[in-house]
Amino acid sequence: MSKFNQSYISAIISELRSNTNLDTQEYKDFFVSVFFVFFISSHRRDLISNVDSSCLQPLSTACREVFFSELLLAAERVDVFYKRELGLTETIEHLITRAGKANASDFRQACINLYSVVSSSEFPSVAGDCFEKIIQDFSEIEGKRAGEAYTPRELVEIMVELVEPKGGESVYDPTCGSGGFLISANNKALKSDSRTPVQIHGREINLSAARIARINCIVHGITDGDIRVSDSLQSLEVSAYDIVLANPPFSLATDSYQRSNICSYLDFGLPPPRNADFAFLQMIIKSLKPDGRAAVLVPNGVLFRGGVEEGIRTKIVQAGIIEAVIFLPGGVIKYTGIPTAILVLKKPGVKNKPVLLIDAAEAEKYVDASPSAPLKSLFDSALEIYKKFEEVEGVSKLVTTEELESNSYILNISRYVLTQQVQKMALPDLAKKQRELEARLAELQREFGELLAEHEISTH
Repeated sequence: MSKFNQSYISAIISELRSNTNLDTQEYKDFFVSVFFVFFISSHRRDLISNVDSSCLQPLSTACREVFFSELLLAAERVDVFYKRELGLTETIEHLITRAGKANASDFRQACINLYSVVSSSEFPSVAGDCFEKIIQDFSEIEGKRAGEAYTPRELVEIMVELVEPKGGESVYDPTCGSGGFLISANNKALKSDSRTPVQIHGREINLSAARIARINCIVHGITDGDIRVSDSLQSLEVSAYDIVLANPPFSLATDSYQRSNICSYLDFGLPPPRNADFAFLQMIIKSLKPDGRAAVLVPNGVLFRGGVEEGIRTKIVQAGIIEAVIFLPGGVIKYTGIPTAILVLKKPGVKNKPVLLIDAAEAEKYVDASPSAPLKSLFDSALEIYKKFEEVEGVSKLVTTEELESNSYILNISRYVLTQQVQKMALPDLAKKQRELEARLAELQREFGELLAEHEISTH
């Protein structure tokens, strides 16, 4: 999508936000629904024969009452085609009612501006990028609450590269959010030699997010995606998928996996109460086919926490299922300071096979990448190291099961690798740095003593 359209979409959302005082979640659902109605009505009449875009063309000149009635009529037609599973009419009508007379003109103008973008003849080629921009903008508006769930596109793409989806394979995301992993995996397969799509399957406990995922898939040309509203910690799908891609919510405080009667996926142990990290991980492992593979984003605590979690981690490592751990630079996931890593999983596990640990931040320096380079390019060297499955001094390490055992199966790379920065700091340099710091400390102490003496004199 052109920079003009990207900024235009952001401006429409920003203006709507500043002119209304409604809940962000509500007008996000409204905006997404209206976008989809406009998109289908303008560009996918091949899918829905009973939708006529001509009913939307006079919207810009229609009075408020006619405008909203025509919009709802178009939404109803699209809803009927999708068996009312998307709830477009209900969502749009709800916010029109909530907006009332005070905000009606603002919503009308936002819709007119959005229609001018979506109805343009060149729009279909950039529709997917435009919709992702909408999702990203609303995630940034909602801040931490949504930011933890939204996975940056560059990170999505690198995780897809790690598992290399092929046409015809089944790809599963148990916490699919807006569907980014599934769409990226399908795009990757379509660009491969076979040029055939993958079978996508997404589960999402949040109804609004599931609707957005379905719409996102359709806008990206995936009309047969299997997206369902479901708690994946309770609905086990055993050995069902070739690939799993996931960014589960970090350390989710839920007892869902304890309440379920079908949690037979906890093969490696029952996680501690109200922390679902290892519940998600075990469910993902159980969901993989016998020769399946996965890339999962996790908080670094999964790699070193003790107690019950240490016991579960130990058994998973001993089973040989964890092939690699890629440690990500800070700030990759917005709105959280939690350090993160990608776990690369393979079935069947190969016992006694070393685990490859890669420091993506150090890998940047290994290839002398510019700190201002795009995020994806900064991941390329880590991806190359993974594909070669090699050790690079100060960057990656093949850790044997014996080393892991002697370190309580902790997977933190700092246990096994000295970073290049530390290695390059020779002993004379360290001694010099210490002398400089000591001299600076003495100077500060002298200045403090003088200030204290002046204060004592002034108080007498």
